[in-house]
Amino acid sequence: MTKSDDVQLDGVRDRLLRQRSELIVRAGRVEGDLRHSSDPLVADAPDQAAQIQNDDVLRKIDDAAAAEIAAIDLALERLKHGRYGICSVCHVPIDPQRLLAVPYAVTCVPCSQARNSPR
Repeated sequence: MTKSDDVQLDGVRDRLLRQRSELIVRAGRVEGDLRHSSDPLVADAPDQAAQIQNDDVLRKIDDAAAAEIAAIDLALERLKHGRYGICSVCHVPIDPQRLLAVPYAVTCVPCSQARNSPR
């Protein structure tokens, strides 16, 4: 590995850590909203229904943030062990443009498409 590769991987690590921190802050806000600490459930049934529906959306946002944090944690582990940027299916390097778009990607585009295509 060259010095240039080390610098690039440090940049990836920094980006992943920054993204992870932002997601943790966002998830904390969502969890606070779900506790209704500043907005307890109202007594009016239609308003309560709207609040419950909003809570469902918040839970989905929270679940998505948790999944993304887990994916970032795995990417940081791959970085640590020298496996970052290698497709977990076909073991070829993942296109750098894909990693720019999705820095925690575990598969190359062809393998991702094959995995997500209807059988």
